[in-house]
Amino acid sequence: MAGSEGRVLEVRGAIDPPWLGMEPVRIGHVAPGQASAEAYLLIENDGAPLLRIDVHGWSRGAFREAIVWRDFAAVGYDEELHLVSLASRKVSTTLLQWYFGHLYPLEDKLLVASASRLHCFDQQGIAVWQSADLGLDGVIVDSVDDGVIHGQGEWDPPGGWRPFRVALATGA
Repeated sequence: MAGSEGRVLEVRGAIDPPWLGMEPVRIGHVAPGQASAEAYLLIENDGAPLLRIDVHGWSRGAFREAIVWRDFAAVGYDEELHLVSLASRKVSTTLLQWYFGHLYPLEDKLLVASASRLHCFDQQGIAVWQSADLGLDGVIVDSVDDGVIHGQGEWDPPGGWRPFRVALATGA
């Protein structure tokens, strides 16, 4: 994980001190009558508590993933990607087309797969591009070589995967 040396992210269903005393960053949609978060993302820096993220709606959707990438906590689930700045605690939320699939961290870019597309974010957490449809029910990145993303998109579920190639710089 580029730029995340010494930082560890742990996902928990419940928390205890010292995490209880920290002011959390809250992400997701709070369901009526649900005061507590469904998951807690706890980030340490060199063994010391750094940031607590309370996640609402964590159980929605088939896929969920949270990583530390550069100076962000990247959290994908349901139909959204949340980028939380570790320094400012500001949250940037991107609505993905259909469902969240997987995070692919690179040195200077973060690739995010949804059901049908790839999304690319730069080192500042800004959306750089969104691909055209690469599948209908899943997009997988197999490798990135010489500025080209190689992957597969599922067009005819179940199992109807077709390969694709996308330019890393432009998404074309």
